[in-house]
Amino acid sequence: MNVKKLLVWVLCFTLLLSLPLFGKTVTLTLLQQDVSPHNEEDVAFMNYLTEGFKKATGIDLKVEIVPIPAGNYAEKVTLLLAGGTYPDIIWWRDDAELPYVDQGLLLDLSGRVNASAVFQEKMPDWNKQRMANFPYLLWISPLQTRMAVVRKEWLEESGINPVTVDDYYNLLKFFKQKSGKYGITVTNDLSRLNWIFDAAFGVNQMWIKDNNGKWVFSKMTQGEKDKLAFYAKLFKEGLLDQEFITVGWQSMEDKFYSSQVGMLVATAGTVMDLYQKRFWDRGIETELVPLYPPIGPSGKANFTALNLDKEARGYSITVTCKEPDIAFKFLEFMATDEGQYLDRLGMPGREYNIVNGEIVKTERGEGWWPRFFEVPTWNAPVALYGKPGKASLEIAHALFEGDNYFLMPQRYATQWDAMNNLYKEYSIKIVTNQFPIEKFDEMVQLWYKAGGDLYTQLANEHFKNK
Repeated sequence: MNVKKLLVWVLCFTLLLSLPLFGKTVTLTLLQQDVSPHNEEDVAFMNYLTEGFKKATGIDLKVEIVPIPAGNYAEKVTLLLAGGTYPDIIWWRDDAELPYVDQGLLLDLSGRVNASAVFQEKMPDWNKQRMANFPYLLWISPLQTRMAVVRKEWLEESGINPVTVDDYYNLLKFFKQKSGKYGITVTNDLSRLNWIFDAAFGVNQMWIKDNNGKWVFSKMTQGEKDKLAFYAKLFKEGLLDQEFITVGWQSMEDKFYSSQVGMLVATAGTVMDLYQKRFWDRGIETELVPLYPPIGPSGKANFTALNLDKEARGYSITVTCKEPDIAFKFLEFMATDEGQYLDRLGMPGREYNIVNGEIVKTERGEGWWPRFFEVPTWNAPVALYGKPGKASLEIAHALFEGDNYFLMPQRYATQWDAMNNLYKEYSIKIVTNQFPIEKFDEMVQLWYKAGGDLYTQLANEHFKNK
């Protein structure tokens, strides 16, 4: 080595030594649903991701998975934080993060995201809009639309191409006869049914204009009343699972696999393919078919409009994180082509093998799901979705519509909870035939008294100023 090259090498090495992270392992803690430190495969995969991160960035990172008890994830996160455990990165769902935003626990990520060439390129418009409105949750995914899914041979046997609400009703009648049990089951509440039928009754937007041009809460309208009357009819005739209030997601899926129901409501994309695989795992050679929702008053089919006010789920970085820039850089890496390759394909020799230069998924790999992001524009080297997953995403993107969601200000949270609980109580009792449909009008009056008048006033002021 000549003197000039030696001097260059010494200079470079000296610069490396001066970097604050040189020779140092950065440790970050991560809390995420269905990812456990007690699962050796989860730990191995997280180590696999951090090895890829180190190759791409030079940063030696260790991600420690925070244990969380089984059960309702949102509730368990709250209990964990109440006990004084503050992970560096937290995955949230079901609005459980809202109180901690008010308390200042979560970092505003908008500046970092706006300055990130990776996120600006990889984030779809709907994720960007949610980040702009609520800069505490970071998420990248295809449209998380839910839609009806059925078995192809049962659909063909019915002879019904569901286009209208009546078509759906007749299809569910056929499925009840075919299964000997019910036409459809859902989990705990009416939200899954609403994905299919909201637009068909003209209540797929949170706020709709009345004949006087005033914005009204859609769940307090005649369209909602008609929809609940339709659900009550399904329940009365046994087309809707009589036990749906107590059915969890696993029980819901099991009823589908065991032919106790003919229709389910599932998330577009990967989930559809997982359902397909689980039928095959049970020796049932069927093909799942996602369905368009029925046509509504507008003359076109649509789903419940998607809330663009904030992400329903996503990652945050807590203010207690000692290395927030590294935490963000790790999340950013997961959105890059390199990160997507690692996360969405799984581990070589486990989720896939290389055969003659081609990626071949293993049986385990067919049921793989990414632990971080699903960048819709990623050019994957292998098909990521099966036939039902691909078809469902095409339907979701074709019918995409943003909601005009207006969140009740947090200072009115007590009133908002009372209003929601009132609606839930009456709607469930109407659907399960404990209340006649005429009770809907009583609910509307009580809802406005409980805070609906204020909420409606705030919403009309909000839309007037937009």
